[in-house]
Amino acid sequence: MNTTRHDYISSYVLQFHQTALRHCKTALTLVAILQGQAQVKRFSRLAEMKAGDVFFVNAGEVWAMTSQEGCAALCVDVETALLPQVSYPYADRIQLVDSLVDPEETREVSLVYRDCIFLKDVLESYRMFNQEEMAGQRQLMEEKLGLTLVMEYNVQNEINRQFRSVSEDKFVRYYRIIDYIQTHLNAKLTLQQAAEAEKMQKSYFAQLWKQNDNMTFLECVSRYRLREAERRLLFTAASNGEICKACGFSDSKYFYRNFQQEFGMTPSQWKSLWTKSRLPDERILPESEGQQYVAAQQCQLDYVKTDTRLYQQYLWLRNLPALKASASLELKLDLYHPDNVLMMGQQRVLTWYGFDLLMNLVRQRQLSVTLQIRMDCLKQKQDRQEFEELIAQVYARLGTRVTKNWKFELHCRQSQELREAEKLCGWLRKKLPACKVTCVLA
Repeated sequence: MNTTRHDYISSYVLQFHQTALRHCKTALTLVAILQGQAQVKRFSRLAEMKAGDVFFVNAGEVWAMTSQEGCAALCVDVETALLPQVSYPYADRIQLVDSLVDPEETREVSLVYRDCIFLKDVLESYRMFNQEEMAGQRQLMEEKLGLTLVMEYNVQNEINRQFRSVSEDKFVRYYRIIDYIQTHLNAKLTLQQAAEAEKMQKSYFAQLWKQNDNMTFLECVSRYRLREAERRLLFTAASNGEICKACGFSDSKYFYRNFQQEFGMTPSQWKSLWTKSRLPDERILPESEGQQYVAAQQCQLDYVKTDTRLYQQYLWLRNLPALKASASLELKLDLYHPDNVLMMGQQRVLTWYGFDLLMNLVRQRQLSVTLQIRMDCLKQKQDRQEFEELIAQVYARLGTRVTKNWKFELHCRQSQELREAEKLCGWLRKKLPACKVTCVLA
């Protein structure tokens, strides 16, 4: 982080029936519905949201909210300039998905739980960035929210998460290509031109693109052109012909056809829908009043455990000078330490809160890590499947640069556990060939 303080996050509560149309090229927005229901417009999508729901708005995306009975929502604006500082270069080109869900939905508890942890941080940001006595903790909150956004809710990592890892170097190149697309929308853009701009062979470029994006190159170009076209349509007096030319559409017919396919209306109909008869009445609540809404939502997350052993180890390493931390320091992490586990009824949930934060410091400081696994925690088939899924998710989020410094210690207390550990050793060596794996009989 910079030595000069700059708050990259602002957090405020809106009360409204209708919000104004808005967009911001330099910040993405997290929105948590605190009370009531709202219809949310983002790009071409309309969605119904209720209290407890959280959604993302990409930087540059046009959005608005409407509520018949009235609604209160927490909005957290995160400057994209923050993201490369807490993660890898060009992380400000993040592509977000709606990963946060209502905890009551029928999903795997572990996935819902990760969402709830993030929601707890989002809610806590309101107090953190509105009370001066909390100013000293803002940088830590920036790191927590920023890194989670990059690692957990990045659409590139949502596709085939089972050991689908892309190196940081490829991520950086991909983001540079997105930058090239966004700055050349009014030109003819082909896969060959983008490959030449990145000084790559066309075949290698196509392979890299497939690894990073679920859309084809041309589909991605069209999406960015349409997003810019909508912004100009709703926020400027430009004619359809001027918008067509500025956004790089070859002719007006092609523009109209693409626009109608995406938005279900002609440009004129879409503009009329969102600019006429709208009477925004939003107001930002005073901090004391907004905190009442936030606190009511926080009460529903009291069971969420964030003071894990992994998080405490992250705080310790974060406060350790970088030079000292790099001096032959090797981290030993007990993944099944009791402080990393939560019991929800009869179900055990591994929170692993703080692990991504820890691994980001490991990446920055090039440290070695030993992951200790107690085999008595993997007795059932379901336990083994859960462990494999956790490792797969971590590998997908963190990539090869971190995992190549991992060592696994499988701790056994009896011969039966040792046999199971040997099987797990084989699986780990196959999936993570760069890692060292040993069995330890206590």
